[in-house]
Amino acid sequence: FLRAGLPYRGNLRVLKSILGDEFLWNNIRVKGGAYGCMCGFNRSGSGYFVSYRDPHLAETLAVYDQIPAYLESFEADDKKMLGYIIGVIGDMDHPQSPFTWGETSLSAWMCGLTEEMRQKERDSILACTDQDIRGLADHARAVLAPNQFCVVGNAGRIEEQKGLFAEIMPLIGTTAG
Repeated sequence: FLRAGLPYRGNLRVLKSILGDEFLWNNIRVKGGAYGCMCGFNRSGSGYFVSYRDPHLAETLAVYDQIPAYLESFEADDKKMLGYIIGVIGDMDHPQSPFTWGETSLSAWMCGLTEEMRQKERDSILACTDQDIRGLADHARAVLAPNQFCVVGNAGRIEEQKGLFAEIMPLIGTTAG
C-alpha cells in the first residue's frame, strides 16, 4: 500500500482485528470451512490475507475481492469500536518478561521504531472510528491489486482449480539418482 501512496496508520491494526475476527472469520472459516484465516498490514507497506486448510480456494479469493466493498459500508457503534480498540491495545501493551521486553526493545531499535512512533500509533488506535475504517478500503484495494497469491496444498485439489493459476510448481522437486 505504500507504493500506492497510502501511509501506514495505527488504525490498520484495528482493521486487522475487524477483518480477522469478523469478516474473514465469518466468510472463510464459518461459511467456507477453512481451518483458519488472518490478515495483516505492516509498517513496511506490505499486507496479506491468509486462509489455511481451506477447501474452497476460488470462493476464498472471491471473499478477498469483497473486502474493499465491505469496508466502504462498514458501520459500528461506539461500544463495538471500543471493543476492537481494547483488543488491539491489549495485544500491543501486554505484560512482558524481562527477556521478551529485551527482544521487543532490540527489534524496535533495529527497525528504527521510536517511542514517539509507537505513541502516535497508539493515539491513532485509540481515536479510531468506523469512519476511519471505511477510509482504509483503498489500503485493502492496494494489497489486493497485484492479484498475486500462493497456494500450498494438495496437488489434486490445486490441479482441479488450475485455471486460477499462472503457474503451478511442486514445493519439493524430485531428483534422479
